[in-house]
Amino acid sequence: MVERHMAKKVQTVYFVALAALMYYFLQPVIDLGIYVTYRHAFALLIAVSGFVCFLFKPNLARFSVSIKSALVYSLPLLVMLTSSLWIWLNNRSDFAVIARGLSGHFITTNIFSCALAAVVFLYIFGEKGIWYNLLSIIIANLLMILTIIQQHGASRYLAELGTLVKTFAGETGEIIVQAEIHELAFCLGAYLIYMLLFPRKKQPMFWILLVASAFCFVSAFKRIAILAIVVALLLGWMLCKIAKKYPKSASRLISIFLTCIVVLLIAYIAAIKMDVFTTLEKAGISTNGRAEIYRQVDKFYEFSPQFIGNGMGFLTYQLSTYMHIGVTAVHNDFLQFYIDLGFFGYIAWLIAMTFVRTQYFGRRGKTENAIVAFVITLYLLIVSATDNTMNYPLVTTVVAMLMIGHGYDDRVRAEEERLCGYAYDPALEKKGY
Repeated sequence: MVERHMAKKVQTVYFVALAALMYYFLQPVIDLGIYVTYRHAFALLIAVSGFVCFLFKPNLARFSVSIKSALVYSLPLLVMLTSSLWIWLNNRSDFAVIARGLSGHFITTNIFSCALAAVVFLYIFGEKGIWYNLLSIIIANLLMILTIIQQHGASRYLAELGTLVKTFAGETGEIIVQAEIHELAFCLGAYLIYMLLFPRKKQPMFWILLVASAFCFVSAFKRIAILAIVVALLLGWMLCKIAKKYPKSASRLISIFLTCIVVLLIAYIAAIKMDVFTTLEKAGISTNGRAEIYRQVDKFYEFSPQFIGNGMGFLTYQLSTYMHIGVTAVHNDFLQFYIDLGFFGYIAWLIAMTFVRTQYFGRRGKTENAIVAFVITLYLLIVSATDNTMNYPLVTTVVAMLMIGHGYDDRVRAEEERLCGYAYDPALEKKGY
């Protein structure tokens, strides 16, 4: 019994440390003939380690729930690949463009690898994996912040942090700007929504994690993320209140909201094509150079059902290889995916990102799970409207963790009953059975 307890402790430390390394090494790549990011390499190592654990102590119900969830979550990648294969054949695209698209979405970043890393934590730890993953993010982020404080001093760091908050990021010091780690900020933003929507009031560790998450998030201070958190929380709280009395009404509302979101995101592309951002610039509203970027890529697409797209990775390839305009991304995921996937490919991708995920995780009357999937999706969509957040693999991992993780233990018990005719009682293991 003691040996088993120690083995679990070692296992916990191993996976938390591995994930912390994944969240810490943001920029470096490994040259294996092809360039693999450390993030992707660690995600694969987590996935392989989880499979080894499965071989030593298989749990078919957990494995089944985990794999099915990862596949459903990764469906947008299948949509992208299917659409792109048809586009490449139809356009007779150059091999360099095809290779860049495949490497960008399967080697540099990979939705399925991110989903696997998330479900391994859930397979090993159950819903506690949500919090172990958050602990890994906080460890990585605090290490980065402590390095900055060690170089410049705590008083100067805190002073600039105070100015940053007071001016709502209108004034950013040269020290605090080093803590503006976009990818981890967006990860923590998703966790803050989840924690504020479903607080564990009687668990002291929950409050420690919440305070640490808030500190790291505020140090980065992404205004678009703050807006997204506020909007997601307001709708989330409203849906939770409705769901207590009228769960079916809450589910219908989610479907209505998602329909409106998909329509708006299609209209968003039309607005960009109509050069609305230039109009905003002329009206004195700063777009941080996006109006000029959108004008530069205008030649690559038309807003029409007849626009078939250029294949995934096309726009990134053009920006980094041929167009020297000072950026390698348009900082607008929706425009990027529209140019890459075409009119109908873009709509299919939006449906896979929104309706499919929300309906799957909220099926069988699990309205609360649907609410979680919806608010996290809404958060992701808002922050992606002005950034390339969907290209951040760590954000993808966190979104997968929260969507799949909430209600994971209940889905495993239901799967156990389906496969075995009874549900496993974890209390028995504590007693040595």
